[in-house]
Amino acid sequence: MNTATSPSSCLSVRLCGGLLVSSARGSLGPRQLGGAKPRQLLTALLLHAGSPVSKSRLIELLWSSAAPAGATATLEAYVSVLRKRIEALAPGRPSAIATVPGGYRWNVDEAQVDVVTFERLVASARAGRDSARTSLPAYAAALSVVSRRVHDDEEDLPWMREWRQGHESRVLRVLVEAAEVALEVGDHQRAEVWARQALDEDALLEPAWLVRLRSLELRGQHVEGLRAYETCRQLFATELGCAPGPVLRDAFNRLLSGTGELRGDDLGELVHAVVRMHASLSDMSLPVEAGARGETRQDRASGGLADDYTRLGRLLTAVSSQLMPGAPAPA
Repeated sequence: MNTATSPSSCLSVRLCGGLLVSSARGSLGPRQLGGAKPRQLLTALLLHAGSPVSKSRLIELLWSSAAPAGATATLEAYVSVLRKRIEALAPGRPSAIATVPGGYRWNVDEAQVDVVTFERLVASARAGRDSARTSLPAYAAALSVVSRRVHDDEEDLPWMREWRQGHESRVLRVLVEAAEVALEVGDHQRAEVWARQALDEDALLEPAWLVRLRSLELRGQHVEGLRAYETCRQLFATELGCAPGPVLRDAFNRLLSGTGELRGDDLGELVHAVVRMHASLSDMSLPVEAGARGETRQDRASGGLADDYTRLGRLLTAVSSQLMPGAPAPA
């Protein structure tokens, strides 16, 4: 992925897609950093986003409760190795690993880190949510920085795995937020792309499904929207044993109304009734769930089915008379 850089920054660091420290003179991957422990030490400094980290805290992160004898001296040796290898990429520049009282700090002004840049851009986007058109470019820039996952390594420590999971959850939330903002400003293509990316990560995200359905509705793609809703409905029934929530069902009803309005004739109404009957049958197959007045989903579905059955019979008769004049009415 592309790592954001600034004219004043000589070094850039990428965590998404694999740890990489780079400059115009070359780059260092995980295997060029001196081994697993120096790499873990570097990651610990990077994830503190420019804040000081004490030596005792770094020792705890590297060895937990099993620190070896002379851990402080070993830690200082690792820092020395990292400094020499990183500074070779930017000779004459201040060290990216600054010494502070009792510990060390990653110099984010000298070496930008992609995940830190992501968090800053997200904060800027959220601060501008009152103006969707202003916040959308910041959301797009943030997501471009983390377009690939953080690399998973078998030598990762538990806190590294925990951070990675948290980071992926944050990216997922930002994807949904960005899709909602894109929908608000009428950028349906971006809204659709980001909603789909979020659903690729978690197919049960109702807000992402809502963005996708609403985008299809606003573009007049009602039939495609109905297909998407059916996919959503089946996933919820299979994975959760329930129907999508009321907001998604409202979106479905609008899409359904749109299919009839597009044709404005008996055939359009026929399509409308058939799709609604299918949805009602699907609701009846789900577990019984009583409403506020003791009415179950099955009761509501049964009532809707009776109405649609009558309508379907009437529309079939009308359609038959148009297609085959003189033919007997359907039983």
